[in-house]
Amino acid sequence: MKLCCAVLVLCWVGCCYAGRRKDDNTFGSTRFKLHEFAQISSPQAIGRQANGPVPLRTSFYKALGDIEKSIKLAQATVNPKKINTASARRTLLQLRNAIVSAAKNGNYRTGREIFGYARFIEDQTSSSLSRSRTRQRRSSEDFINSIKEKIGDQTFNQFFNIESGTSLTFVLDTTGSMTEDIHQVQNIVRELATPSDNYEDVGSGFYNFLIAPFKDPDYGPVESYFDKAEFLSALEGIAVNGGGDCDELVLKGMIEGLELTEAYSPVFVFTDAGTKDKYEYDNVVSLSQSLYSPLYFFITPSEECPKNISTYEDLAKETSGQVLSLTKEEIGDMKNIVKSVGIGSAEVTSGSESRGSSRVRDKRGTGDTHDITFVCDDTVTKLLVAVSFRTPTGSSYLLTPEKNLVYPTFVSVTTNMRLYEVLEPQSGEWTLKAITDVGDRFTYKVNSVSPTNIDFDFYFLKDYRGRDIPTDNAIPGEVMKLKLNILGKENSIRANLSELYLMDVHGNVISTIQTLTLSDELNYQYDGVFIVPTETFKLMLYGETRDGYPFTRTSQGTVTPSYGTIESFDSSMSKRLVKPGSRGSFYFKFEHYSDTTTDFLLTFTNPGNILRSSGPIQLSKIRKSRSKLIRLPYSILREVAEGTEYRITIVATGGDIKVNYVYPVLITRFA
Repeated sequence: MKLCCAVLVLCWVGCCYAGRRKDDNTFGSTRFKLHEFAQISSPQAIGRQANGPVPLRTSFYKALGDIEKSIKLAQATVNPKKINTASARRTLLQLRNAIVSAAKNGNYRTGREIFGYARFIEDQTSSSLSRSRTRQRRSSEDFINSIKEKIGDQTFNQFFNIESGTSLTFVLDTTGSMTEDIHQVQNIVRELATPSDNYEDVGSGFYNFLIAPFKDPDYGPVESYFDKAEFLSALEGIAVNGGGDCDELVLKGMIEGLELTEAYSPVFVFTDAGTKDKYEYDNVVSLSQSLYSPLYFFITPSEECPKNISTYEDLAKETSGQVLSLTKEEIGDMKNIVKSVGIGSAEVTSGSESRGSSRVRDKRGTGDTHDITFVCDDTVTKLLVAVSFRTPTGSSYLLTPEKNLVYPTFVSVTTNMRLYEVLEPQSGEWTLKAITDVGDRFTYKVNSVSPTNIDFDFYFLKDYRGRDIPTDNAIPGEVMKLKLNILGKENSIRANLSELYLMDVHGNVISTIQTLTLSDELNYQYDGVFIVPTETFKLMLYGETRDGYPFTRTSQGTVTPSYGTIESFDSSMSKRLVKPGSRGSFYFKFEHYSDTTTDFLLTFTNPGNILRSSGPIQLSKIRKSRSKLIRLPYSILREVAEGTEYRITIVATGGDIKVNYVYPVLITRFA
């Protein structure tokens, strides 16, 4: 009976949702003009305009997704009738200057979110508010041009991900035993190209480089470099010392790095130690999931200190990353993983242990064979497959669609971790065979690499006063809507053949999105409806390319549903802009949907020491569906640099409920 009711609800919501689709003129005109700018500004465009449109990086379309979500939020929360034209023009000038400050300081996603909000305000107040699309596009062009003139061509390209807008973040253990590890990290950096070196070397185009050091009791400060030579020089100048007590403040170092990492950027952690700050686990997961930043751990042995890596494995699962155990000398062989999981990379599939694969007894009679099949499509220029084992007795084999054996490009001498790199891979169904001892753990990750890779992004929607508003909260058992955008080269897929699945972190299918409807206006956008599961999940997209080859892509981040929600009390963009030297308070709203009255403990990070309290807050006897207002007073020093961003992470726990929230704040004199 419950299942029938759920299906009826899905069908009803799906029909209502399909009926409510309409042309979004603000985003449509913005997208049109940005696409024109990107065609002219792209490094590939020089000398090629005569040959027709230039294929743009998939990352550019991810930037458009940030803008679309922001416009959608403004449409749902800002009443156009209350916009005063005179004051709105002053507001637009302030917003434009705040965008410039964010862009010049490398806070690109926040700047794009302000840009989307500003475009909505500008579109509502412009004298070209007529229904003419030509006039709307001219309005978009003027606004975009005004920003480009302020920040320059290169920053403009990075801001909109026309060139790389991705960070390369290294979280480094700097204790005395890490000398060889850091030497190998230097070798990796020497192999990396910068965006201007070779546009086609898609995984190498990092716009900035971050070093987040840690040991015990010290961690940080994070250093950011925009020049590869300066980054390498900083790595060569790292002083390794201390240690000896085994576990280090690994998660503290990760938080420091994540707070400055740009969205959609992988984070690499290098250590030979365990972690002693597991209490920071939820903050790390919150930041990583909000940024869609997978966490990769390169773990090397330490003779003095045996370590438990289960915390690293859990973090990798929850963020769609991976743990790779290696010798210190083998770290340098991971350069192609570092390059290939950056810009231009999309996850085909991933999983762990015996789940997510068919399992049979190995012929040796002592272990299990796991068969993992996946498809490779004709848009992929390089296939990267990494298989990691808990014990050195594991092994793996990779077979092409014609069942030819692919030899690994790297095999660890101690853990048997295997890396396969295939250039111009054959389209069709591939097979990965993993052989393990009974009960042994293993993980696998398959990435496709291409400048114009097929990929996708998505966001959830909830009802807000009769309007759909973007939300990060997913409540188990609730019927939820989503927006799905397929990214990549124009017309690269057969749009009406796409399917979407919910996957667990092991690679198993949880359910299918029952209602997935192609937009009437946009051949890359879908409206979906689904029932939220209780467990952490990813999304897997299945479809066909224009030439009929099947493809799959998996979301870069994961979603952890919760019966609790935390959100900003006022979703207006202006509340996230704060002046240097100012004092005030941030306000948040907390609710839970469990059946019992519950006590909660609320903890929060204090980046830059801007909050006037760092202690936890007790929330006593909170009833179901009753909102609790949370106030966090702040004080900003006058010396804080223009365009600085702080990311406040809030975690509430009580009973069986845990909920995380990340609130970005931009410091600007134009607030």
